[in-house]
Amino acid sequence: MADISDVEEALCGLILAATYPDGVGSPSITGPTIKIFRGWPINKTLNADLQNGMQNVTVFSRANSTRDTSRYARHWRTISTTVSTMTISVDGMQATLGGSGGAGQTVGLIVDGVGYAYTLTAADGSASTATMLAALLPSAASQGSVITVTAARTLQARITGSGIAEMETRRQEQGLMVSVWCPTPAGRDVLASAIDNYLAPIDWLSLADGTSARLTYHSSAETDESQNAILYRRILNYTVEYATTLRMTSAQMMFGIGTLQSGGIEQGFSCLAPPSRLVVPPLGAIRFDAWYDPSNGVDQQLAVVLSPPEFNFRLPSDASVDAGLASWPVATQSTIDAEIVSAIAAGLAFWAFDSYRPDDSLSLALSLYLSSAYRPRLKFCMLGQTSNWGSGGEDQPSLLRDISMMTQGGYMTVLGGRPLYLVLDASAGQIAGLPPGGVAAAIALVRTQVQAAGAANPYVVWLSGAALADYDNTAKATAVGADAAGAYATPRLNGAPQPYSALRLAARQDWAARAATGFPMVPTAMTGWDQRPLIETPQAFYPIPPDLTPLNYYDTASAAELGSHVVELVEAVGTYSAACPAQVGLIYAWNELAEGGWLMPTFSPAGPDLDRCAATSAAIAAAVEKSKQPSIALIS
Repeated sequence: MADISDVEEALCGLILAATYPDGVGSPSITGPTIKIFRGWPINKTLNADLQNGMQNVTVFSRANSTRDTSRYARHWRTISTTVSTMTISVDGMQATLGGSGGAGQTVGLIVDGVGYAYTLTAADGSASTATMLAALLPSAASQGSVITVTAARTLQARITGSGIAEMETRRQEQGLMVSVWCPTPAGRDVLASAIDNYLAPIDWLSLADGTSARLTYHSSAETDESQNAILYRRILNYTVEYATTLRMTSAQMMFGIGTLQSGGIEQGFSCLAPPSRLVVPPLGAIRFDAWYDPSNGVDQQLAVVLSPPEFNFRLPSDASVDAGLASWPVATQSTIDAEIVSAIAAGLAFWAFDSYRPDDSLSLALSLYLSSAYRPRLKFCMLGQTSNWGSGGEDQPSLLRDISMMTQGGYMTVLGGRPLYLVLDASAGQIAGLPPGGVAAAIALVRTQVQAAGAANPYVVWLSGAALADYDNTAKATAVGADAAGAYATPRLNGAPQPYSALRLAARQDWAARAATGFPMVPTAMTGWDQRPLIETPQAFYPIPPDLTPLNYYDTASAAELGSHVVELVEAVGTYSAACPAQVGLIYAWNELAEGGWLMPTFSPAGPDLDRCAATSAAIAAAVEKSKQPSIALIS
């Protein structure tokens, strides 16, 4: 901590530099010897110095010139930390030390929930540290740098450095008087002027404890009353503001050990290393846009299947039900603008548009998105459907439109600017009309034309309509030249109704299975799967397999359950980061209302139901906030 003596010493040091610029081994700037010291001179000594032609400079604290200027809250701040150079690893019940030793490091082991730690000295290496640490354990032995623990169930290791922390307890202002004592007026003027000029540009004094003091000039005065005693004096008055601090050196947190009273039972607890803060990757929701033009045949069929009262809650938010028949108006700009706002509120970063011919009203939502003033706030990508690609360049308007979209502003990119292009698999019959080279040639065309237009090489993700356990699409992804694989949806139907928790589990299992293949993936979260409206009222646009009965569905998710599952997707992108190089997540779906997967606001008699968007956003925010807190593990 800084004291007034530290301030005076610092000022004396500056005066020494001003008066002996070449060091004390060389003459002073005035010629005679100059004595510089703190305090008030003793008369007898001063007189003798002046008689011998010497000059004195004193630094003295003025009486009654101290003022409390404290204005900062008291809190500890880290000044410096030491970096651990020793390493420790655990294999079973053995801990092996490596690296180099050095003071300021602490090595610890947690054996069955109890921590033991040893702080290294400057002379310690890995072998001596192993010896000292093993001696602390109830049942352990060391050989060289290896510690073997016996009669224990669990073993964990920690290693930390140390740090210096400082807290400002108060701040004060003090008046200081620099007095120049000389036997001649000429000598006084030269010496005082040199000191004054040297200190004039200096605003801060560096103190011995590493802190600084603010130096401010106040006034000057000369006294020649003692001419008969050959004493000529000049006073330079300064004000110095400095902090009083506390400083401590301590080890960094390794683990906390104590007892916790819980239900009458004492349990040990250990404060382990906090988890990494949750990073939310860009999340995109798949769009099936058959809800925006009631003159379209697909819209009309979907209105029929969702007209039964038990399915009305799955209608678009602007729908109405009249005499048992559902309908909705033609979408306007405000329709899509409102959806964009809801998507942003839900935490989405982009939409993935199912791709149709530009002249099909199933592309109306995309057109309205592209013309929206809200578009810069929500990116987009295309989800190409190979079954729509036709045969020949002129018969592939949906594919060519997808290519043109990838150079549009706001198109979703990954890995440093590569346009994200999702492609949905199709049956052999659906793609039989493609020209020679098939899907692989079409994807090669996409890459060539997008790059020719000035964009980066697209990142192509090959999507199947099933979980990996039911259909491994990684081989096909490789064959068509895709960069990654994934799924449009991952239901695992078993002929009986299942809870939504089973659908969540199926999604998580699909992520893990895809990560295990070693082929890059984009994981997909499931908002639901319930095709009963389409099974109970079959429609021409949606052929139903004969074995698909109304019992093959998952219960509708609550808003909270849906939010929790999206958080699982966020966590999975981080957990499987090596398998997810694109670092994005997909959500099935924004508006697959007839299939039972949706995130968008939907119909209710009281107005649009926004619960799913709100719950998803809240769940993500809560998970991020929770990840900032240290993890406390209870050990019985």
